[in-house]
Amino acid sequence: MLNFLFLLFTVSKISVAIAEDSKHYKISMVSSNDNPDKPAIFNHAESPVWDPRSQSLYFVDVHLQNVHRLDYTSGKIYTKHIGYGQVNVVSLVSGSRRLLVAVRSALYLLDWDVEGDNALRLITTLDEGLPDNVINEGKPDAEGRFWVGTKGYQIFEDVLNDKATLYSIDQNNFRNPVIHLRPISISNGLVWALNNSVMYYIDSPTMKIEAFDFDIQKGEISGRRTIIDISNYGYEDAIPDGMTIDDGGHLWVAIMFGGTVLHIDPDAKLIIHSYKLPTSRVTSVAWGGPNLDELFITTAQDKVKINAEPLEGAIFTIRDTGRRGVSPNYFQFDKANTY
Repeated sequence: MLNFLFLLFTVSKISVAIAEDSKHYKISMVSSNDNPDKPAIFNHAESPVWDPRSQSLYFVDVHLQNVHRLDYTSGKIYTKHIGYGQVNVVSLVSGSRRLLVAVRSALYLLDWDVEGDNALRLITTLDEGLPDNVINEGKPDAEGRFWVGTKGYQIFEDVLNDKATLYSIDQNNFRNPVIHLRPISISNGLVWALNNSVMYYIDSPTMKIEAFDFDIQKGEISGRRTIIDISNYGYEDAIPDGMTIDDGGHLWVAIMFGGTVLHIDPDAKLIIHSYKLPTSRVTSVAWGGPNLDELFITTAQDKVKINAEPLEGAIFTIRDTGRRGVSPNYFQFDKANTY
């Protein structure tokens, strides 16, 4: 079984009304391969996605250029290094042993069993003419399109705003990605309502979790509106980052620099709970485990303040939330194994 180190925390109250006053929950850390009594620590873990087929959690370590697979049964972490550049996104591909990965500003199919960068098969490039831009977030919708957003040039924590774009591709137009939003600054949290009528989205510097009407047949969005502006909840120095959805249609949002995961009812525009973590740089979230009732949380280290927080860069899991996730969507690319 997967090894965890258990801690017990109490939900912190936020500065506005919430659905309940407080609750207890279990928070755990994924242990390292070498020492089960110590957590595995990564530089900048991101893009967690649960693979029901292998009972594994895939995620990336952005600047160390690694794709990781955490095997749930054994607790072992397996690593695929990408020499070509930073790796921001990993996603599942329907009917294929290959993965979809974002390396710098391009999307590739990745064959885990092939050594080195020969494992990469280029699908498409984005933001041409902006060589400092990188892909920052991406997920498939229920029809198998891949929605993918970029971010502008970054120096330490500062990103050049309004230089990026949100696109989608499918297996018929992957050489000509469809532009949906431009300009944006840092494309983040991306998920769809359970009935696929709404797409939820985050452009981090706006401080907002937003919603769009979603036409799943046409792959089009419209009617942009705000669900939650986190600056109204005491998070003026933090930004919303990765996001997932549970089987009740509620959103779970990582708050970067805020050390928090927010549980949100998007219909009521209400924060249900604020789950506090022992590290501030919370990057993304994904439901996993055999019953999809464990919320995996990726975090990052501070690039400037060395050892400021001993648990930064760990992979956490929140249990006993009373909620569970839904199965992930897959990128549809029928010729993935032979491409």
